[in-house]
Amino acid sequence: MWIFLDIDGVLVPEKKFEQPVLPKDMLKFDQICLNEFENVLRRYPIAKIVISSSWREMYSLQKISSLFSGDIAMHVVGVTPCLHPTVIEKNKHIRHQAILEYFRQNNEKNPQWVAIDDIPEFYEPGSPVIVTDPYYGFNRNSAEILDRYLASLSEKITDDNTKRRSKE
Repeated sequence: MWIFLDIDGVLVPEKKFEQPVLPKDMLKFDQICLNEFENVLRRYPIAKIVISSSWREMYSLQKISSLFSGDIAMHVVGVTPCLHPTVIEKNKHIRHQAILEYFRQNNEKNPQWVAIDDIPEFYEPGSPVIVTDPYYGFNRNSAEILDRYLASLSEKITDDNTKRRSKE
């Protein structure tokens, strides 16, 4: 199962910037948002995290993954590709398109995925997106929704594997 993670408005809420922020603190996630996210992820060790945020254009994957706890950082496996300008011009669902391109480039067939983002318009209607309030970021409510979604995916994966084994 794949989690496509935005950062601004998710792990870096807008409320962080109500007070002046020191340059050394710019590259830090909100501890409450991070704890809520990581606590859910610890229950799903097969989850893979792909960074879909614009941070992927400014910072290396290694730098971004170092901002997570060590046990979660090892689940950060990649970043979505930067799309060609003509694709961006023709499509307002740019993060959705980047996810599809990521799967195409990595030869993933029928992947189970969810995106966590504060901008739902970046995805096609009906896409599996957990939308955060950009001011508060990833909170307890977001964590409960993600937990339910990942639990349902885990059940589906288990059911599919059981069906496959029974056919063998």
